[in-house]
Amino acid sequence: MWHLTLWQAALLGIGLILLALLSAIWWRQQTYRWPVVVGICLALAPAVSWWSGFSFQVADYRAGCDGLCPGYAGAPIPFWRGEAAGREFVTVLFVTNTLAYVVILLGWSMVMRTLLHAIPVEMRGAGVRRFALGLALIVIPLAVSPLVLPPPEARVRGDPQRIAINAQREVYMYSSQSPAPILRVGLEDVRPRKDGQPGMRVCLRLYTYFYLPVGHMFLDMTAEGVHSNAGGVLPLAASCWQ
Repeated sequence: MWHLTLWQAALLGIGLILLALLSAIWWRQQTYRWPVVVGICLALAPAVSWWSGFSFQVADYRAGCDGLCPGYAGAPIPFWRGEAAGREFVTVLFVTNTLAYVVILLGWSMVMRTLLHAIPVEMRGAGVRRFALGLALIVIPLAVSPLVLPPPEARVRGDPQRIAINAQREVYMYSSQSPAPILRVGLEDVRPRKDGQPGMRVCLRLYTYFYLPVGHMFLDMTAEGVHSNAGGVLPLAASCWQ
């Protein structure tokens, strides 16, 4: 996750525009249909950017904060800030995040074209092979992206971070309760246990294939913060603290 100030986002945006222009020039040199490719990427980028604001969320959290730290949403550049005091939409950050997706989509389309054209047209079944390879190059990277890309999560330090790391080691103990396979977890918060016992409760956001959020996992840690002695999985609409 890139947490940027407005001037940093503006500078990054300029660099992303240059990269997008270079990618468009490359496509223009490859095919006369380059406006179609560029147009599709330009249309998809804002939609994917907006979707990231709903799928990649971190609620306001208390771990390591004096009071309440503002949450955020959006990836790889968060463009929603805060939650309890009203979410703030930052236009400059959304535009920069969208430009990042433009570059990602154009860049991956360049990789796909290079690999697809490595299959000779005269080869028997070339059309089927290209279609299968193209589908695989789209579906497989998206499906396994949680194994490669880190999720948005609360930025904690010190003892809460230690407790959260120990909790993540014991996700396997409650993963069977998840409605879908867990490929990645993101830290949401670390707070005192609800049952009044000594120790902390760690709340994690669960992600499955295609980076789809499927729920929350809570782990009630012992007083030492080394192991959990209770835990479970909650629906996405539920809260670990209610």
